[in-house]
Amino acid sequence: MAEEKCKNPVCSCPPQPDGKYCSASCEGTGDTIELDCDCGHDECAGNF
Repeated sequence: MAEEKCKNPVCSCPPQPDGKYCSASCEGTGDTIELDCDCGHDECAGNF
């Protein structure tokens, strides 16, 4: 089984238990393509 991850493509964090995103920041991206993730989680590989 593949590990679930945040629906924001640049984010590597797991989603909240009741959602598709790890944070409100990622959820607010909608269909916007970003190069940097602003979720604020230290372990996120999308933060530059």
